[in-house]
Amino acid sequence: MTLCRLVKRNILVYSRNRSTIFFSLLSTIIIIALMAMFLGQSNTDNVVNLLNQYGGVRDAAADRNNAEQLVLLWTLAGILVVNSVTITLSMVGFMVSDEEYNKLSSFYVSPVNRGVFVLGYIVAAIVMGIAMCCLTLIFGELFVWYTGGELLNGGQLLRVLLFIVLNVFMSSSLMFFITNFVHSTSAFSGLSTIIGTLVGFLAAIYLPMGALPAKVQTVVKSLPLLHGSALMREAFTEEILKTTFQNCPGELLKGFKDYMGITVRMGEHLVSSQFQVAFLFISGIILIIISAFIQRKRNTVIR
Repeated sequence: MTLCRLVKRNILVYSRNRSTIFFSLLSTIIIIALMAMFLGQSNTDNVVNLLNQYGGVRDAAADRNNAEQLVLLWTLAGILVVNSVTITLSMVGFMVSDEEYNKLSSFYVSPVNRGVFVLGYIVAAIVMGIAMCCLTLIFGELFVWYTGGELLNGGQLLRVLLFIVLNVFMSSSLMFFITNFVHSTSAFSGLSTIIGTLVGFLAAIYLPMGALPAKVQTVVKSLPLLHGSALMREAFTEEILKTTFQNCPGELLKGFKDYMGITVRMGEHLVSSQFQVAFLFISGIILIIISAFIQRKRNTVIR
């Protein structure tokens, strides 16, 4: 009962604050603006050039249309992953304001296990993250349909929903872990700015994976965020890739998927989706355990 009340309280605090909602979606707005202004066109042109160079005799109009839909779906997948980070970050940020205004001290003197308070912030972040990502998915699919693209089939949709839950769970755990080391709202604002800036690069959205330096790729591949993005992109682009690269050499499609971060390779070995799912889930569990331990050892000063 206490957990439910804490979750409800945190969700209401978020949903009633319009500025918090806006800034939690700011990275998404920036991505959409960049894609609309030049990144989307650049990525589309790259696909069309590949098809012209290696695809043999092609239908130029169909290739352009397919390329635009491919880039749109690739971008939508990335936006969902970015949302899973920025929205959950805003949700767990309430712990910082609760600490600064002594609400956390009041919580901790109550006869309730501190693990319940940890779960209260994390579960609220997961619930709101999933809700906002699903809302984004609905609007994204409507836009795809409006632009003449095909909606996700049943299998793709189920996988996307599963990956939303998985990405939100991992992101909530990671953001809560990071927030444990922040103790003021001003410091949290700086942290939010840094994460909001980095998330587009770490998810290989602002620049495709293949455009990053080799050493940066190695670092990014060690983080769960990229693997969550790859899972989402694979689900979104599965059908449009077949259509776009029809009658093209298999190596061309393979190279494109690696370059765009749809698949991830460690050396010459392809990272399987099963490994990526396990990596995200286990990372989330470990981060929750560590966060609960930090909270249990934390000395809260009651003023």
